[in-house]
Amino acid sequence: MNLHQYICCSFSSHIRWVVAYWILAAMIPCSAQVYPPQSTQPQGYTEIPFEYINGFIVIDVLFQQIYPMKFIFDTGAENSVLFNKDIALAFQLPCNNKVRLIGSNLNQEIIADICTEVYLKVANLHPQASSMIVLDDDYFFIEEFIGIKINGILGGNYFSDKIIKIDYIKMVITVIEPGKFKPSKYKKYHQYDIEIIDKKPYLPCKIAFTADTTFTERMLLDTGAGISAIFHHPIDTTIFGTSSWSRGVLGKGLSGDIEGYVGKIHRFRFGDFEFEQMISSFQWLSAAALKHEKIVRFGLIGNLILERFDVILDYPNKKLYLKATKQYKKPFEYDKSGLTIYAYGENLNQYYIKHVNEHSPAAMAGIQENDIILKINGFSYKWFTLKKINALMSQKTGKKVKLKLQRGQEILKKEIILKDLY
Repeated sequence: MNLHQYICCSFSSHIRWVVAYWILAAMIPCSAQVYPPQSTQPQGYTEIPFEYINGFIVIDVLFQQIYPMKFIFDTGAENSVLFNKDIALAFQLPCNNKVRLIGSNLNQEIIADICTEVYLKVANLHPQASSMIVLDDDYFFIEEFIGIKINGILGGNYFSDKIIKIDYIKMVITVIEPGKFKPSKYKKYHQYDIEIIDKKPYLPCKIAFTADTTFTERMLLDTGAGISAIFHHPIDTTIFGTSSWSRGVLGKGLSGDIEGYVGKIHRFRFGDFEFEQMISSFQWLSAAALKHEKIVRFGLIGNLILERFDVILDYPNKKLYLKATKQYKKPFEYDKSGLTIYAYGENLNQYYIKHVNEHSPAAMAGIQENDIILKINGFSYKWFTLKKINALMSQKTGKKVKLKLQRGQEILKKEIILKDLY
């Protein structure tokens, strides 16, 4: 059994990049709505509506067919995961086995339960008994990153015998039974052979960190990652001495701080499609950690690339279909303030500064970690969602963002002038 898991929150607060780097793809085993009948769909096709929040696909699930929850749809996780063990205890799930999970730096381990007889009702899909990894504690608090309560992950074991079509514009996942899928209907799509390893899809991609270095490596297709791409294999690290890369703490995982770099790579080729000067992340991992037998990838591709396409994953036949949408050429958004902002409070509608990147506009303005946001551009924090705040911090260079902050008993007014950090 293999489950990879990362959370990452950017030291430069681009929650659209690394703050949103919630990658449930690197752990290694050693109120929801009930959908009405969808009679308009042909037999063998099931539509699952989703919310798309800060680069994450969030779907409604009925746990044990009765209890409403929200799960992240994650092709980068082999297994489904429940974050709260109390729920498993309340439903008296059989949890007779343990599994060892390795944290984000591939060194530290935690122990989790494997519970059986779990029935997850998703849209009109027929629920079947399956196993689920249940954590003793919610180590991730993913709601702080995206601003809504998340109960777990829907991993590859739930969909790996079917064909999955993801429409990011309509925000619908269509699950297609293998016998109903007709490749001839998708002539406008580019088709690629993929590998399926531990129920996770991989595609070889061409990467050029600089104009002089191009190589092809296996990349995980990870809908559980709210970023463009992350790389974590030893490369020529001299490129990180350039102004195009910033070093720092990318975030925290099970094993503590995740160290690495954020910056622009020269070119990234995804199938027949190319992205130049793309903001990416590089996680620093030791050579010993990378020798682990379960590490089979150079990095991963997240939703900020995948969202530019209609995506079809044909698990049984190991095929990927891509069709570029109107979002294909849209600029990559990224934070220009240097702030990492988290949500907190019972309703996750209050906000504080988690981290300030050194030498950033926010640092120059004197903003500090743990400052509480009271107002943004003259409006109360109550008028904002975390998604809207991050969009404000990703505006054009030169834009001004005014903040009213609380620091202890002190009330402060600060102004950030956004600029390109890379």
